Amino acid sequence: MPVLAFDIYGTILDTSSITSGIETHLGLSSEKAGQLSQLWRRYQLEYTWRLNSMGLYEPFDVVTRSSLKHAAAESKVSLDDKAISALMETYSRLLPFDDAVPAFRTLTALPNVEVAMFSNGTEEMVATALQAALPEELLPAPLHIVGAVKRYKPAREVYEMLLQKVSKHPGATERAADVWLVSGNPFDVTGARAAGLGAIWVDRGGSGWTDHIPLPSEGLGPLRVVRDLGEIAALVGDLP
Repeated sequence: MPVLAFDIYGTILDTSSITSGIETHLGLSSEKAGQLSQLWRRYQLEYTWRLNSMGLYEPFDVVTRSSLKHAAAESKVSLDDKAISALMETYSRLLPFDDAVPAFRTLTALPNVEVAMFSNGTEEMVATALQAALPEELLPAPLHIVGAVKRYKPAREVYEMLLQKVSKHPGATERAADVWLVSGNPFDVTGARAAGLGAIWVDRGGSGWTDHIPLPSEGLGPLRVVRDLGEIAALVGDLP
């Protein structure tokens, strides 16, 4: 039975939806708020990679708060503690992509697939965000977060942790090829593939695979590509 492990931020939850919260709490124009949103996300991810490289770890909520301060300072936007707290609260309630709820309605009804969540976020962050984004009956279990290994995607240990966790669930398998990451983030896809997992890339923009990171093995891009989460149910029967 294949296991579909869904990334959350950038795959289920639209990180750019924080833009409206930035407009509200900081009084910025939509253009300026959008720019700050993009910069915030950029530094959020960059901080996780830098921490990995230095052998350090801070929880994802700390990383998210710190990257917000960095993005605001670089954008010459003034932030006080009240605004930071308000934006962090808004970040815990990001909007889901339009395809997320219909896709999970279909996938959770299928008998031949296990659905799990797999995220850089802390357990509290992810639980709050998913409860706000998905109807209660669609909240899948289990939830696998990187805090257990104190590393961030795409570190190999993170994907090995996922494999170890899912192998303990009834119907799951210890074979890495049966565990499929579903992600809209290319760095996550290559990390999973380098660790031996299958990977489905969600290419919502239809831009095609452009990642050229040099890896020791060729063909470590996605094994399947979809334009939205709704296409995944049709793939389940064809997954090895």
